[in-house]
Parts: sequence; C-alpha cells; structure tokens
Amino acid sequence: MKKLIYIIAILFISSLAQAKEGVLVKIFDGDTLYFKTENKIDKCKIAYIDTPENSYNDKLKQEIEICKDIPTKVMLNAGDSATKHANKLLKIGNNYSYSTYIKNSEQICEVSLGNGITFSEKMLLDGYAVVWKVDKKQKEEQNFSSILTYAKNKNNGLWGDNSQRGEVIKCLEKISSQDSKTDKSSYESK
Repeated sequence: MKKLIYIIAILFISSLAQAKEGVLVKIFDGDTLYFKTENKIDKCKIAYIDTPENSYNDKLKQEIEICKDIPTKVMLNAGDSATKHANKLLKIGNNYSYSTYIKNSEQICEVSLGNGITFSEKMLLDGYAVVWKVDKKQKEEQNFSSILTYAKNKNNGLWGDNSQRGEVIKCLEKISSQDSKTDKSSYESK
C-alpha cells in the first residue's frame, strides 16, 4: 500500500512540472528568459539560482538596503556581467527544452543545455549565480551547493573578481542563505 501511495505521489508531482520546447527570444538578465512556444511568449524565472540585477527594480532596491557598502552602479555592473554570460551560454533564436512549474503566480523554469547539464548548473559553475534556496529538495540543494562551493573555490566568474563586483555575489549568497532559513523567500521577484 505504501508503495502504491509513493508511486501515485511521484506521478502527481511529475505532472506538475510541464515539459516544453521553445525558441529563446529574449535574455532579460542572468535568471530571467523569454521563450516563444506555440505563438505564446513564456517568461521564465530560472529555477534554483539568483543572479545580480542588471536594471533598477524592486529586487535591486532590497539588495541595496542589505548590501549597503556596495554602490548601485557596481551592483548593476555585476548584473550586466551575469547577463553577458547568459548570452554566451544561450543563443537568441535557438530552440531549448525546459520544464516549468508555477510558484507564487510566477513561472519557474529549468532549461536544458544538453549533455545532462542545465542552465542553472552552468551559471553556478561559471560563478555568475548563487543558489536560490526556495523550493528545492534536500538532494537538489546539496548538488547545487556543491557546484557553488566548487565555483567559489576556483574563483570562477564574479567569485574571482577582486573589485566590488565580487562583493555583490557574496552579498547575494548571504541574502539567499538568510531566505532559506525562513522556509520562504522574502525576496521580491522581478
């Protein structure tokens, strides 16, 4: 009986994540992408990661209050770096497979880069994102945390930036770890 309930639960959870394929039409920033599918545009907040902001918005305002020693211009510059890196990994006009689910009326997406790696993992590995600790199972969180630790130890991307831009990614990590302790994100999404 327990096995049957377990199988039903897995099938139900699997049905919540919808597999899609779409053409990438816009990279807004390092963790927000737009895909065209069946004459519809999907706005996707990338699952499991947070990147610095590249435009002045409510989320950046919150980060400015928390990361008081970092000038806004430096924070935006770090966001531009993360966006440029996303543009190196993904190509506008190319077709990508992704899975989606809805959280707090926002579409969350996990984008496949092929060869068993996701966009989220690659942004972490390359040092342009931190782990967004909302909605992950413990095993997934351990995997993403391991990738983040590797990037930090290798000084990849923003982690290796000795200027204030490097401080931005450190501050985002601090914010993310504080949010994970509350079991819900106090961070406003874009």
